[in-house]
Amino acid sequence: MKWNYSPKVTIASTAIALFLGGSSFAQVPPPPDSRVPNPFPMPSSYTRIDSADGKTTTFITPEGPFPKSDPWVNPTNLLPTRYENVKGADGNEIPNTLSSTPQHPYNLHPDPVITPINKTSPTDDLAGIFNAWRRKDNPGRGDDRGHGDDKHPYSPSGFKQADVQRALDILEGNPISDRAYSGIPMMHYDGPNKVKKVIPVKDANGKVIGGNVNVHQVWFDTHIESDTAFIDPSDVLDVPFTVTYTLDTLNRGREDFAPMQMYVDPSGGNGAIPLVTMDLTFFPMEDGTRTVIPLSMAPGKNFNLTYHWGWRRHPPRVEVQENALKVAMGRTLVQWETDTFGENPRASQAAKEAAIGMIGDLAPSKRMWKAFRKLQQGGFNPSVIAEAERAFFQWQDRNALPDGVTEDPNADMTLFYADNTIYGHQKGIVVNNQAQPILEKWHLRGAEVKVKLINGDYFPHGYVAVDFGGMRGWENTFQNTLPVNGAGAFFTFGRAWWEMNTPTPVLVPAATPGPASPGPRYRTSEEETKELDEIKPEIFAHRNLWQREMDPEGKTVHRGRLTPSYPVSNGDVLGEHTVILKLNYEPSLRLRLYQFDPLHHEQAIWSIH
Repeated sequence: MKWNYSPKVTIASTAIALFLGGSSFAQVPPPPDSRVPNPFPMPSSYTRIDSADGKTTTFITPEGPFPKSDPWVNPTNLLPTRYENVKGADGNEIPNTLSSTPQHPYNLHPDPVITPINKTSPTDDLAGIFNAWRRKDNPGRGDDRGHGDDKHPYSPSGFKQADVQRALDILEGNPISDRAYSGIPMMHYDGPNKVKKVIPVKDANGKVIGGNVNVHQVWFDTHIESDTAFIDPSDVLDVPFTVTYTLDTLNRGREDFAPMQMYVDPSGGNGAIPLVTMDLTFFPMEDGTRTVIPLSMAPGKNFNLTYHWGWRRHPPRVEVQENALKVAMGRTLVQWETDTFGENPRASQAAKEAAIGMIGDLAPSKRMWKAFRKLQQGGFNPSVIAEAERAFFQWQDRNALPDGVTEDPNADMTLFYADNTIYGHQKGIVVNNQAQPILEKWHLRGAEVKVKLINGDYFPHGYVAVDFGGMRGWENTFQNTLPVNGAGAFFTFGRAWWEMNTPTPVLVPAATPGPASPGPRYRTSEEETKELDEIKPEIFAHRNLWQREMDPEGKTVHRGRLTPSYPVSNGDVLGEHTVILKLNYEPSLRLRLYQFDPLHHEQAIWSIH
């Protein structure tokens, strides 16, 4: 596999053209403190086994090079921190690959500019719409928003078509005045519109000496939504450049801004190989603030992707910007998006609706959108409003599977692709939407992890899993951000030598639309009252926490109220595949498995600690 940077990245392989390149490095590990690229197992050291029916793929990784030891007791794969830039295979330093030192905790950016903003989030505005449609004449019943009675939870007196249009504007990304999130869709159909090119900066002689690209993100609840999914570094391949972030932290978005940059090394002469992944900063952000921060990057030829995640809510608070030049299976990543959603999905309402039509009907965002469209066309309808609100609750929780998706009881985790997003649930884990599922079964090499993949979208998705330093080692500068209201000293500014667990991708077939769905079945008042009485003690014991053990049929408990039950299936035939990972090394403390769709990456991620 080779990278050719002019005019596009091209890797000659039937395998995925994202990360791996051939390598002539020896497989014998060097001393742990070496800064020559840490050798990694050759692709041939991995084993891939596809079942005869094509529905299961097993990956067996090579043996880890470090002494066998539980990293939570004695992390032998923790490398000594070296306060210097990383070196490529040619022995030259790669600029801007040291993000923090004791003398300069924020080594890759100046002090950010922070200003106050309106912190109202899309969740706030959608909740406000539903609240306005509820009866207010029965105080004290239901949750603290003031439900009506069970038979009449919504009132036509509060229903306004302007609210319906507002909800559609939020989902589609139409302009909304006085909102920081204005113009950024909450549905993920517009990848072709999210391509940004680094604008080169030249000296007096016309020589390119740098460049910049601007990125706008909004952070709230479990979401990071962005106006950028792809960065084109074609004009700055040989020079460092800057990404200037405008970060709007909305209600419940408080976080440490810690973009994790993944770099490759093309200097060895035999393709681009995995190099390091590193936190570029670890800067606290507070609700109701705009943070503008220019981050210094390595040269464009080293750029692989930037992974934005939330330590406070991870998974699923996550978003990625990919290299627009990458080729996967004969097509650039941008072309994968374009072939699915069109050249310009936001060129017209018709183009927008055609693109949204590619999103599976079981996606909570799509269910909301369809319900609001019905309300726009047909007026007040309590059943349709109830379905929209139920989908709204499920849209907020990507650590649970939405209606219509059945968990595989034999898998360690079940992942569901919908709206270019991954919803997931780990077997046996009781979580609310702020918890971190932890894969406790993997502490030592030899662990076998089974992942069931289900595709609800009407286009294929892919699956790969990446190791962040377990195989090749990781280091940590242990900067303490507690004094500035950060997350502390345990995970800040890590730098890991990354590697693939799946050197070739798994494809998950598209869902096939079924006949028109009959819609959800709404329980009668008597059924709901009976079920509510049965679980009332558990509800009040866990007032702000719904648990799957309390909810075996998928009837979400939300602050003491059961919402209507959706059918097991809407008639779609969902795409399925099973992946088995046999992991013959110890994980790093930072992150056990980074799992994502390599073809449509931006939100389709479900990593696990």
